[in-house]
Amino acid sequence: MKHFSALIDAYSMCEAIGSQVRMDILSEILEHRSITLSDLAKNLHLTNGALTPHIKKLESAGLIRVAEEPGKRGTAKLCSIALDKIVIDVASFLPEKAQSFVIPVGQYRSASPRRRCALVGAKGFIGETDDPRYFTYPEHADCIGLWLSDGSVTYTLPSPPSGGPAISEIRFHFEISAVPSGGDILPGQISAYIDDVPLGAATLPAENRDRKGSLNPDWYDTVYPQYGSLKTLSVNARGCYWDGIKISEVTLARLSELKTFTLASKSGFALFGKNFGDYSVDLGYTLEYDDAKL
Repeated sequence: MKHFSALIDAYSMCEAIGSQVRMDILSEILEHRSITLSDLAKNLHLTNGALTPHIKKLESAGLIRVAEEPGKRGTAKLCSIALDKIVIDVASFLPEKAQSFVIPVGQYRSASPRRRCALVGAKGFIGETDDPRYFTYPEHADCIGLWLSDGSVTYTLPSPPSGGPAISEIRFHFEISAVPSGGDILPGQISAYIDDVPLGAATLPAENRDRKGSLNPDWYDTVYPQYGSLKTLSVNARGCYWDGIKISEVTLARLSELKTFTLASKSGFALFGKNFGDYSVDLGYTLEYDDAKL
């Protein structure tokens, strides 16, 4: 995700997508997930010379990645999407009606990992991999990412203001991927809870090892989960949503205390923190309020 705190800061990004040719290029890349420059030129009926400045503009704006890979005749340049979300604060001067918190992924309240599991530190694994004991060690608070093939992690939520305005929506965002338990071919599933209330279940993005995560430390080998997708979980008066798709009828009226948030899976998941994976994020928690200004 790319976040611009002011409209003027997004000028180069808007300029990059403000062309039908470049929009067609992005559509082709999205359709194929990754595609060579030569195939792009062929599909769009462009010469390589005509395609090159558009590719450079999209790459400079951070919208795509271009990497060299071995081909049948030397090396081939492969294009892939670098961003899945763009957020622009257009009117930051408007009254603030939300309260946001950042919870480092390692600062969980409790965890119940089983079988394959690990805590990733900045300079190495915290403890040994596949040993659930280390999830109880105080050093877990310093991890930049974690994974478990079966189990859950629970975080303590910051308390909303006592007697404050009514909450209209709560949102969580985090970078996450599946972690197959061993030979699994079915999509992974994740379940979420606030306190003891189940919010619903959703399909996890696949485990990714095709390349190194853009923020991953040098020591971290590509045999391990590398990066995830940025996902948003929200609850309001209409229900619970995973990336805008309704996953249950649970509404804010069912949630009374907002003390804990739990992610659980029998098929496994990996959480990527601020300096790990592809996105510079920890667990984000936002409370939106009705009319009153905080």
